[in-house]
Amino acid sequence: MRIFTSFMAVGIICLIASFIYDLTKMTPGHITSLFVVVGAILGVFGFYDILIEKFGYGLSTPIASFGNNLVKAAYDGFHENGFYGLFSGLYTTTSAGISGAIIFGFLTGLLFKPKD
Repeated sequence: MRIFTSFMAVGIICLIASFIYDLTKMTPGHITSLFVVVGAILGVFGFYDILIEKFGYGLSTPIASFGNNLVKAAYDGFHENGFYGLFSGLYTTTSAGISGAIIFGFLTGLLFKPKD
């Protein structure tokens, strides 16, 4: 049952993104940025962790989780190193995702010819 609720929660996120894309003039990049910001806002108030507990770890994979991880890393960094940690702590939990996006984007650019 846990897998089903996790799958349904991620499916609802995709459904919301599809509705936003179909009913507005937002581009996929805008929608992705919107989800990162919404995840960050939910993370600030602690709601994202509650959603993960309720619907399973499927919610830790979408793009909204990236915003939540940024907020948690900044918060932890601030408590460990003060104001400097607010900025340096951002990359402790998100560096693997950022590095992966850069590397796979580069490899995709090498393998496929871009449109003119």
